Amino acid sequence: MLRAECPCCPTCGTPVGQQGLDWLTGLLDRRTWHHHADRALAGAEREPITLLIADLDRFKLINDEHGHLAGDNALRQVAGILRAVTRHTDLVARYGGDEFLVLMPGTTADDALAVARSLNVQLNSARLRTVSARDGETTLTGLSVSVGVASLGSDARLEGLLLAADAALLAAKRNGRAQSCIGGDGQGWTFDRVVHPFALHTA
Repeated sequence: MLRAECPCCPTCGTPVGQQGLDWLTGLLDRRTWHHHADRALAGAEREPITLLIADLDRFKLINDEHGHLAGDNALRQVAGILRAVTRHTDLVARYGGDEFLVLMPGTTADDALAVARSLNVQLNSARLRTVSARDGETTLTGLSVSVGVASLGSDARLEGLLLAADAALLAAKRNGRAQSCIGGDGQGWTFDRVVHPFALHTA
């Protein structure tokens, strides 16, 4: 029986239509995100633009307790909810490992914080049915992310925005899981938590 072959890029072998996407989550990959983010910053002019970095809490524990397939499914869960709480004009990517980026044109830091809140509320209440290397099958609940937020300031380069958001993410993780932190232009941090950082539950 003949089988239709999916047309692929002759250079990299990636199926046509999937170039520039992360293979696991379907979000933008790092390289494509950088390309579009540079263009977005160049065209921002005077409108606000904000970057959100989200890191899945206890990702190593999920992998260690239930295996990498469960970890992959948890990453897909984060990606799916990120799509639901962001706009089509936002640039959403899996940056690598358990880290996700969202560049939001026309968005203030407070608006981005509201997105982070929605993300954590929906993640925390979700029940993720997944395979488990230990139990065969399990349900993960109590998922959460730590979030760093930074808005475009005097340093209009993408590198500066990434550094500021990453510093806010590190501050959020040091202050406890399941919370967001806005970088403060050298004036300290603003923390926000809408869900309690529960221990990861399985059923």
